[in-house]
Amino acid sequence: MAAEAPVYQCMTKGTDRESGGPRFSASWVGARRGTFKVFADRIEVGDWRIPFEQIDRAVLHRATYLPFVKVGVLELDAAGRTYQFGFNPWAAPEEHLPFPVEEREGPMGYSQFSVAVRLVAAAALLYFLFDALT
Repeated sequence: MAAEAPVYQCMTKGTDRESGGPRFSASWVGARRGTFKVFADRIEVGDWRIPFEQIDRAVLHRATYLPFVKVGVLELDAAGRTYQFGFNPWAAPEEHLPFPVEEREGPMGYSQFSVAVRLVAAAALLYFLFDALT
C-alpha cells in the first residue's frame, strides 16, 4: 500500500515555545527543522501531528526579516498548545489550508536574549577591529 502523499510541503522551522507576533528569541535557536506537510486532514512536522479539527485559531504573521525580505510565521493554537512555524518568502502554506487563516503584518520583535546576543557580537567585533588596527 502506498503512503499518503501530502497536498503541500515545504521546509520549516517550528517551535511550541513561542506565541504572539514573530520575534528573534532563544526558542528559535533550538527549534525543530523539518518538512511542513499538509495532508487532507492534518498537518505534520516530524512527529508533530496536528489534526485540522483540533485547530482553534490560525494566524499568519508577515514580517520583514532583512531589508526587503518578507517571511511568514504561521501560529496555530491546537488542543491547548501553540505552535509557530517559520517559512521562507516563497513558501505559501496558507493557500493549502482548509480552515480560515487570519493574516497580520508587523515588524519582527526581539527578546531580551536576542538583544543581548547582538550587543555581545557587536562589542566583540569592535574589539577585534580595534585590536587589528592598533
